[in-house]
Amino acid sequence: MQGCGRLLALLVAFVALAATVWGQSFNGAITGVVTDTSGAVVPDVALTLRNLATDQVVGATVSDPDGAYAFRNLTPASYELQAIKPGFQEVVVPGIEVTLSSLQRMDIELQASGQQERVEVTASPSVLSYNSGTQAHGITPETLQQLPLLFGSGPRSAATFATLMPGVSTGGRANAFDARINGGLQSGDEATLDGVSMQQGFMSQGGMVSIFQDFPMSPDMVSEVKVLTSNYAPEYGNSTSGQIMAVTKSGGSDFHGALFEYHRNDALNATQWGADHKAPLERHNFGANIGGPAKVPGLWGDRWQTYFYFDAEGYRQKGGTNLPTISIPSMAQRNGDFRDWRDSSGRLIPIFDPATLRPDGQGGFTKDQFMGCDGRTPNVICPDRINPIVRSWLDALPTPTNGQALNNYQPPAPIPDTILGDSNYYLGRVDVQVGANNHFFASFWHQRAPAKFLSLLPQSVANETYSDPQNSWVNRFNYDRIFTSSVLNHLSMGYLNRNEGYGCVNQGFVGDFPQIEGVAGYNVPPQIEFSDDYEQLGCNAGVNVGNVTTRPTFIINDIVTWMKGSHTVKIGMEYRSIMGNIHTNSNLAGAFSFGRGSTGLLGVNSGSPIASFLLGAVDSGDVTYYDVSTTYARQSAWVFHAGDTWRIGNKLTLDYGLRWDYFSPSREKYDRFSFFDPEGANPGAGGRPGRLAFAGDGYGAASYGAPYPEEPWYGGLAPRLGAVYALNEKTNVRAGWGVFFTQAFYPGWGGGMSQDGFSNNVTFNTSLGGIRPAFFLDEGFPQNFQAPPIIEADYRNGQDILYRPIDANERPYAHQWNLTVDRELRDDLALTVAYVGTLGRRLPSSIEPLNALDPALLSMGSALYDEFEPGMTSLHGVQVPYAGWAEQMVGCAPSVAQALLPYPQYCSNLQGLNENYGESRYHSLQMKLEKRFSGGTYGLVSYTLSKTVSSGSDNVQRGNAATANDAQGVISPFERERNEAITVDDTPHVLSAAFVYELPLGRGRRYLNDSRLADALLGGWQVSTIFRYSSALPFFFRSGFCNVPDQFQAACIPAIQDASAVFGQDPGSFDPGEGPLFNRDAFESEDAFNFYYGQGNRIEEEIRGFSYRNQDLSLIKNTRLPGNTNLQIRIEVFNLWNWHMFTDSGAYGSSAFNTDLASPDFGVWNGAVSDPRNIQVAARFEF
Repeated sequence: MQGCGRLLALLVAFVALAATVWGQSFNGAITGVVTDTSGAVVPDVALTLRNLATDQVVGATVSDPDGAYAFRNLTPASYELQAIKPGFQEVVVPGIEVTLSSLQRMDIELQASGQQERVEVTASPSVLSYNSGTQAHGITPETLQQLPLLFGSGPRSAATFATLMPGVSTGGRANAFDARINGGLQSGDEATLDGVSMQQGFMSQGGMVSIFQDFPMSPDMVSEVKVLTSNYAPEYGNSTSGQIMAVTKSGGSDFHGALFEYHRNDALNATQWGADHKAPLERHNFGANIGGPAKVPGLWGDRWQTYFYFDAEGYRQKGGTNLPTISIPSMAQRNGDFRDWRDSSGRLIPIFDPATLRPDGQGGFTKDQFMGCDGRTPNVICPDRINPIVRSWLDALPTPTNGQALNNYQPPAPIPDTILGDSNYYLGRVDVQVGANNHFFASFWHQRAPAKFLSLLPQSVANETYSDPQNSWVNRFNYDRIFTSSVLNHLSMGYLNRNEGYGCVNQGFVGDFPQIEGVAGYNVPPQIEFSDDYEQLGCNAGVNVGNVTTRPTFIINDIVTWMKGSHTVKIGMEYRSIMGNIHTNSNLAGAFSFGRGSTGLLGVNSGSPIASFLLGAVDSGDVTYYDVSTTYARQSAWVFHAGDTWRIGNKLTLDYGLRWDYFSPSREKYDRFSFFDPEGANPGAGGRPGRLAFAGDGYGAASYGAPYPEEPWYGGLAPRLGAVYALNEKTNVRAGWGVFFTQAFYPGWGGGMSQDGFSNNVTFNTSLGGIRPAFFLDEGFPQNFQAPPIIEADYRNGQDILYRPIDANERPYAHQWNLTVDRELRDDLALTVAYVGTLGRRLPSSIEPLNALDPALLSMGSALYDEFEPGMTSLHGVQVPYAGWAEQMVGCAPSVAQALLPYPQYCSNLQGLNENYGESRYHSLQMKLEKRFSGGTYGLVSYTLSKTVSSGSDNVQRGNAATANDAQGVISPFERERNEAITVDDTPHVLSAAFVYELPLGRGRRYLNDSRLADALLGGWQVSTIFRYSSALPFFFRSGFCNVPDQFQAACIPAIQDASAVFGQDPGSFDPGEGPLFNRDAFESEDAFNFYYGQGNRIEEEIRGFSYRNQDLSLIKNTRLPGNTNLQIRIEVFNLWNWHMFTDSGAYGSSAFNTDLASPDFGVWNGAVSDPRNIQVAARFEF
């Protein structure tokens, strides 16, 4: 308790006396104990530390009465340590490598003075971890450049190597973008560059999304990447999972640099499995860098030394490695012939004529099946019934590459990244050392890309977007100040922004397609969407110049380190200004969706989205009309933290601390923001609860009185505790526990903003349970709505509305704990075995929509679809919610089911955008065997045995965007317990290995070291490899035929009736030509899903697909050239054995197989397969 009281007093004093000081450090430390040859501790030894890169003395101290010493707050670099005490020989230890956030243990043994007064000792810091309970893993700088690293849709990204660490899983492939760290959230980790978070403004993303994908850092830009996977110190937070850390390269006392080119070409690749030709490919990653001392007047002198580093890289792309397979209307379907539209058992899926819709005399409705021009040919639409307005889209489509109804088109070439492709990247850093006590450095990273008009389909019907402008900045400033040998300070400031304008690739073809009457504008062709996985035609992003977004983030943090006796106290603060500036002209031309309903019947697996399209029968259409087209999202965050590392003798060290952080709810700068108020009286709904509220106080009776709907929550106290105990000189036992809060997430990349009333997103949907079209394209977009501005509390009646729960600022958090044993097997070899657990609480979720019906009401059957007519007061014993209700329902039908809802005035499910009611648990056994780079070899083997169970959204961006075919958001809120399941990317076994071997031949090596010819031919060879294995992902199954009103907010999930017969083929020998993977007879029939949504599992733990395995190999030849230069030639082979796996990303629950029981392609492979063998060649000239 005294220790906690001291920490609290220090924190209060720090806030009062240093209000301008803020907190987080990426620096490392060197500690140890000085003894004599008998093992007795030696106090009062003078120790001096020198940075070898800059040849500068960076610290001096003396050993304490216990012989212990410490140098804290050290910039990652190589150091030389000097120890002097009268009566003993001087000891010099060069080459101590301090890595990111590391604690290097370097014990020193002094010998009595003799003839030799100076002894140089080879640096060999302990391979054991002394970071208490923290689980930390990294790739050292000398290894970073040697491992094979593929550049794919962008330049080489050093963060890729984070996937080699224990506790890091990537679902069905080894893509770092999909990383989940120790059971945390996908896309929910934290990333820092030079000690500052890479949070992307209002986008609710950072972590691996930033450092791997959006702001990639190559090994020529950063010197090291490290991952703190669990139980990190109080200075780290904003995540329930891991911290991915990188530090930029810097210059030194000698000039160094490189010229390089990495090249990929389809001539070097294997052919993709299942394809009849290679995918065209050409990619280049080229650049140059230079670093060294800046010995110019004003930057260099007796007290000032300045160093610089600059790297410039380019990335150019054509084509890709993996040919996709997509679905487009077959040639027969384009002419009205749907005899190829059959279920997986070969039965015809009937299509019905919406023009014949009529009551069936039994309380329902019926239609006539299309029977061709002769009246005798089922599923054929006469050509004169095809709506002329759709012909332009049909004529623009290519011819399918096979005769199937689905998965029938393989484009001639894949398209590369349409956003960041062809970018140029720049990084610069300047370091200034002022005496021994002051070190500054500033760095910048910049990216810029041109517009690219690329598409899988012909450009006129392309659904891709391009970006122009497209540029980014990441700027950093760091200042280290040594006040005394025991008081240090580290200040960091950062700015990150991305400026991008999105436009539709097909915007130049607006004149080639009919203009739908009544839409808001004609800046792009209309967007056409289909159910059943048919490819979308067109895009509704609008034109780039009116659709520009920036996401600036300003961060300042500072940490003070105070060493007193056996205590090292750290106190810090951080402030974040989180912003988004959005300009939009999207969806002016409208988005029109076509599904089965308009050409189907209730209770029957029927209808076709393409048939509905041919008739122009729209299932759902929406257009946005703007009065205000700009949004300025704003958020702020504060962090305070304090911690103490208490060394209790030479065997036990305790770490304890406390962190408090606060993220404000997001607001709109000018209060142009509206949202659902569940308690406010709705004047247009008879005063019943639930209205549209406008932020602030400036909108009269419609005002909410606050800038956001949530109540601010200040309870983010996060204690941390860790310990390390040395059982002996070769074995440590470590343990840790802590609470870790993350940021306030707003899924959807919009900052949680809605401007209903300032704009009007008008939606019209099908009625009569989905079988009556919303309207027909040739009739134009209906006009029974009001144009904005509409500042009224009842404005969204009969439409959807944004909902942010009042308690949603109570942020997600996790308990993390671990018990770890480290064993030194050799001076350069260590084994780590750990049990690591995580318990997630209040996680982002989509499990409790407010507007949902009790499943007990399914007993009403088809009466739920019956609709109120204007003036009716009751129907089937159900009272009309209020007078005029039926007339208001323009976005959905005024059905009995709608009238029974808690908030019948709204068509949406009122799923909280930032709802956080999910929970998770993760247990794992983790092992790591690592050999430090020495003697020309390096090795790392990581293994994780784990299980992750969750009820929330596995990816922070999923939120309430989940649909009936997704892994989340598919269970009735009245059955929340059914949400608990293993995660969609659960991989029980993950094995990673990385090895580097330098052949011991040539100059400076063990063999043939005296021959120039032997050195030229045989010297300088290196071989490195990476291997990764992960077990198979679980499947989940749904039924697209689901005769359950949407108001129940539940998807139809078929139960497995015979688990032993689920597979129609053995996954171990699957052949797509032999039929579907799944046996539909092992499941409930889709015909059962009439007012019943099944009791299957959200995710099937025991039904798994295909494991992932991959090996990459790098062969490197270094040739010494005159003038201390080197030519490096690299050949890197990815997927060395050309293995193929039927796998796909686990990020959003996607699959390589159709898992819709009602689909014609149930169990059919959709063409997704792992990349074939790729070969990358490179040349580097280094000096």
